[in-house]
Amino acid sequence: MIKLPTSNKVSYGIIELNPNGTIQKINTEGNRLLISEESDSDNLFHRVKNNEIKTKLHECFMGKSNEFIATIDTQPHLFLFHRTFKDQRLVNIHIYIFNVIHIQNSHEYNNWNNHLLSSIGEMAAGIAHEVRNPLTAVKGFLQLMEQNHNQEYIQIAKSELDRAIQTLNDLMSVSKPEFFQEKHTTFNLCSEIESILLLFQNQLYHINLIKKFEHENALITGRKDQIKKALFNLIKNAIEAMTEGGTLIIEQYDDAHEIHLSISDSGIGIPKDKLRLLGTPFFTLKQDGKGMGLAQVFNAIQSSNGKIRVSSESGQGTTFFLSFTKTLQHSNSYLGGHSMIQTVNSKEELSQFLKDNIDFYTKEWIQYLHKNKSYLISLIRENGLLEEYEEEGNPIIKVVTENILELKTEEIMDWAKEGGSKWVKTDFPIHLSLELFQSARGIIWNAIKIFYLESKHSLSMEEFFALERYVNDIIDLYIDSHTAYYVNYKDELLKSHRETVDELSVPIIPIAEKVCILPIVGNVDTFRAKKIREKTLFKVKELKAERLIIDISGVPFIDTSVVNHLFKIVKGIKLLGCSTILTGISPDIADTMIELGIEIDNELKTKSDLQQALQEIQ
Repeated sequence: MIKLPTSNKVSYGIIELNPNGTIQKINTEGNRLLISEESDSDNLFHRVKNNEIKTKLHECFMGKSNEFIATIDTQPHLFLFHRTFKDQRLVNIHIYIFNVIHIQNSHEYNNWNNHLLSSIGEMAAGIAHEVRNPLTAVKGFLQLMEQNHNQEYIQIAKSELDRAIQTLNDLMSVSKPEFFQEKHTTFNLCSEIESILLLFQNQLYHINLIKKFEHENALITGRKDQIKKALFNLIKNAIEAMTEGGTLIIEQYDDAHEIHLSISDSGIGIPKDKLRLLGTPFFTLKQDGKGMGLAQVFNAIQSSNGKIRVSSESGQGTTFFLSFTKTLQHSNSYLGGHSMIQTVNSKEELSQFLKDNIDFYTKEWIQYLHKNKSYLISLIRENGLLEEYEEEGNPIIKVVTENILELKTEEIMDWAKEGGSKWVKTDFPIHLSLELFQSARGIIWNAIKIFYLESKHSLSMEEFFALERYVNDIIDLYIDSHTAYYVNYKDELLKSHRETVDELSVPIIPIAEKVCILPIVGNVDTFRAKKIREKTLFKVKELKAERLIIDISGVPFIDTSVVNHLFKIVKGIKLLGCSTILTGISPDIADTMIELGIEIDNELKTKSDLQQALQEIQ
């Protein structure tokens, strides 16, 4: 049995097992905490001296859990159970054991989770280094083989290797948090949140988003990219926790010393016994999670001298509270260290410039369409939009002008909703609407270029590109919202039309007292057959019919599943006290019935055509 080393920073136990529970390696702390010397067996369950721990470890082996807390020598210990797979086959199992009290006593509550992350990370780093190198080498050889072997298999192998390497890179990012090289910069917290929310527009349509920004110009100092990634993960987790919709509240406020941010959802919540494990590598509440997302969140916030805490109850939602120390230049600094006043003036002047010149640039846009995209001119003229644009101006320029000083997300989405539903009603193709918007983007950039050249104060390149990103975000928000509402309205319209067609496709007609006829015309697929069955049973009950003639002479072809639905109709009708006469069976349909082994009994009468059925009734 090989002994594993223990970290110098925090004492923990490590045990490596093969899939059947045989101990392969163990360090001194793991041996002291868990192993009984009364047995010489190498099987873990023969050596564990604590029956409670033995039971919980057995549950982990059965796949019921991946972590638990148990008492050893009156001290609570955290057990983490990690499986390693190769080619979808379980290779080995690692059990990590931490004394929770020691960690909490050594660090403040806000930092002990980060220390646990770093300790487990030391173990993960060795694994990641050893596995990543051969994976990279294999990928290189696959690239050499690519020209001479089956491209499809090589592409699959390469994509899987990319995924494995990315997983290991993620593992490395939490395994050595102290080695992040990103420098601290000062940036606008609310602006970054707005840019992140733009990425979730398609997921936010069924969620009530509430933003409360007390100080929209709040500046913090930290590792910007890491904090953005952390905020992205928190918002993504909040949305995923509300599968049936709900409310997402993002609130920013500050006090004399700190800037505070809270992200709350009304989702499923987190059990109280799991809260203390949040941020621990490999711990996850998702079935397909890797357990590194929240580890990155905790590390990113704490490495930027921030604080993070969590409040949650099962079924009541979750709130993450983040705090950052105020910068000394909080009131007069901006991205890149330039004056906030100067940048605000740039936005004001650009907004005024676009307002003053909207007619000119609208004409330039229409001239561009005439010259390069005449088919778009014809389309917008047919839909009555050309005159509207000539009188009121280009809609994209108007959106940018109205939102460049202050982003009004709800108003943009309202405009997009109105435009999207209107264009569906006129059957305006979605791909051409996107082409129209992109052509307007080009005209706007011509305008911004002129503004830059004629600017009263000399804009720096950083300010110019900041304006560029901001304007692009506004345009992208409008286009994304327009597309989403267009597709959603189109789907609702198609659904409504299909329901109307389905209703008309089951015309049960009374032809005599308690006698009805159901003529079925056209192709019948499984979906339509199911609808016919549902509507027929309802109508037979409603009309109190005792005899129903089903005529299928107008059906060119029926597959086996449709025939099954047809005979389910017959059986269902019989339960309602109604007999059935089936007419118009073609040779092809008869052959299908023979193949299915369907026999005609007294439940169903057949006639060659509708005339014979009517004669029998008379």
